[in-house]
This record gives sequence, C-alpha cells and structure tokens, in this order.
Amino acid sequence: MEKQISSEKTVLEIPRRLVDKRLDVAVFDLLQKKLPTRSLSRGSITRLINERKISLNGRETIPDHLVKLHDTAEVSTQDLFTPAPILEPQEDIDIPILYEDEVIIVINKPEGIQIHPARRGINMKTIAHWIITKYPKLRGIGEDPLRPGIVHRLDRETSGVLVIAKTEASFKSLKELFQKRAIEKTYIALVYGHMEALEGQINKPLIRHSGELKRFAVETQCVPEGAREALTLYRVIARYAEFDLLSVTPKTGRTHQIRVHLASLGNPIVGDKLYTSKSLRRGDKFFSQRQLLHAFRLKFDLFSKKYTFGAPLPPDFQSVLKDIDPVRHQGRDSTFFQSEATGAKGPSSPIKGKAKVISNGVDETSKTVYDSEALKSLLVE
Repeated sequence: MEKQISSEKTVLEIPRRLVDKRLDVAVFDLLQKKLPTRSLSRGSITRLINERKISLNGRETIPDHLVKLHDTAEVSTQDLFTPAPILEPQEDIDIPILYEDEVIIVINKPEGIQIHPARRGINMKTIAHWIITKYPKLRGIGEDPLRPGIVHRLDRETSGVLVIAKTEASFKSLKELFQKRAIEKTYIALVYGHMEALEGQINKPLIRHSGELKRFAVETQCVPEGAREALTLYRVIARYAEFDLLSVTPKTGRTHQIRVHLASLGNPIVGDKLYTSKSLRRGDKFFSQRQLLHAFRLKFDLFSKKYTFGAPLPPDFQSVLKDIDPVRHQGRDSTFFQSEATGAKGPSSPIKGKAKVISNGVDETSKTVYDSEALKSLLVE
C-alpha cells in the first residue's frame, strides 16, 4: 500500500508479501510499482538509506533491516529525482589485472583503496573510478552508476581477488551466483592468539545497531530481531608463538563477517582497528597499519565455464609473516603458490628447520612455530 502525504514526501506501507524483506528491496519494489516510468535502481535506494534520506517508522536505519507488516518508509520525492553523481576518470590509479575475457575482469585489489565512492566522496579514488577510466563502456553495467560492473566488495583495507562484470548478462549471472552462495571464497587472515581448534566453523548470526558501522555476533540461543545468519569455516595454516595464520571460507556474505566472527572468539585479525580491543592495540603487542586479511581465491562456474583465480599475498603481508617466522628461509617452494592459487596440484617439498606440518598433529602447549604446505604457497621468495 502506498499513499502520498505531500508534494515532497511519499510514505510506503509494507504489505504482507514484503514482510521480512530487506528495507532497500522492499522500498525498491514499491517504488517500481508507484513510479513505473522512473528509472530507479536498488543501488540508488540503498545509497539513499545510507545517506539517511529514507527513514523507517520515522527513524534512520540500515539497508538490510528486515521490514515488518505495516512498517512505513518515508522518502523525499526530490531525493528520488535528484540525478546520481557522475564518476569522473582518474588517470593515476594502478590496479593489477589477474585475468580478462569478453565477460569478466579479475583484479588483485590493493589494500587502502575503496571499491566505490559514497555520494559525498564522489571525487575520491576508488576501484569504480579505475573501471570507468580504463573501461568507459562499463559505465552502464549494473544497478548503480557509482558501481559500474561491481558485483561484490572487499573492505578498504582488505586486499585480493575481485571480479568485475563486463556485460549486463555477466553482471546478473554473477550477482545470482553470489546470492545463491555458489561462489567459493577463500581468505587468508593473521589473528592474535591461538584458535581453540585447528579447524572449525563459526555459526553466529550478525546484527548491526542503527547508525553504527560496527557489527556484533550473537549466540544462536538468543537471536534478536534483525540478526542475519552467518557461517564461517576456518583452518589453521601455521601457528606462531603469539599468532595463528588462517585459511578462511565464509559461507555467507555478511558485511565484516570474517572480522566479526574471529573477534567474537577472542582472535581478532591483526591490524583490525574496529574489532581489536585497545589492549591489543597498545603496549608491546604487534599491530599492523592495516588489517591482515587477504582475498586469496575465488572459484565459480559462469556460462558453462569453470573459473579459479588466486591473488598472491601482497608484500606487506608477506613481510609480516617472514618477520614472525624464524624458519622463513628454509624449505620454501616458490613454485607451489602458482599451482595452489589456480587449484592445480603442485610440487611439495619437506619443510626444514623447526617447522612442523600441521596436518601431522600439534602439541597445543608447544611454542614451536608450525608450518604447512599451504603456508609455503603464500611465502614467495
């Protein structure tokens, strides 16, 4: 149900068919029916909610808030008809390309660069600016002019594999794959302390408080309204005196999911300014200038073709691992990484020195550095 309350404001009432849908999805659905001749995108609705220009029941909220029957969303007609900002080319952005064909581009995103701008930061340098500079024909691909071809995101300080759609067909197919959780994502993370188990899963719903960037993990015994299902798998690659190096596979795609889940176990990612306690950020504890989280591999099937992409750890991450590993110059197989990153079998060689292969068992009380074939694949001399 929709009703006009003035020439400047429109109130959209949530019908039964949209109950428990995301706010941005529900508002987009209702506005499409109310304004069929207006070219709107879900991305533009999401942006307006983030900019606090769409309220729910008179309060500011977030795009993924789940709506209830008869909730009312209020939106300014002027905001709906205000043209979206236009991205301008930025010539001095250097992004490594891992792969490209007729339908996709795969990049190795550096840390420190945002995926796309907010409306207020339209002139900042982002991956979106790089896309329209190098591939101007991609301006119209996708649902939001500020996100040309962009189907998923990485945090500003997270590095690694990112896939970009070159056609409308590949955009829709990739988006569907992400929604169906049909894309296998593997991350590498360095965390404080030692995981309770060498391999396991974290099954804790996530919730975000209105107006806050920070997310919170909640126990499944008492899930509050608005919490979203979240599942993360992890495996310890290497164990150091004060850190564990993990291979992490998120099975759902919630914002900050890996960071929140690991922090909820008392093992936050090294360098994470948002989810690491003050005690770990002060004193003698090592603290990286950025969160040591890297999108290592993506695997998916698209248009009957199998894709696997891997991005090597960036130099800053490798440098940290070598600094905390006393056997860093022993038993490294520099050819293993390429085969590991592409999913093929590669050569393996015994690890020398004090390092032990984690799959052969560990002494939980030992301070010996542990290692594995997977670790060798990350440290490329």
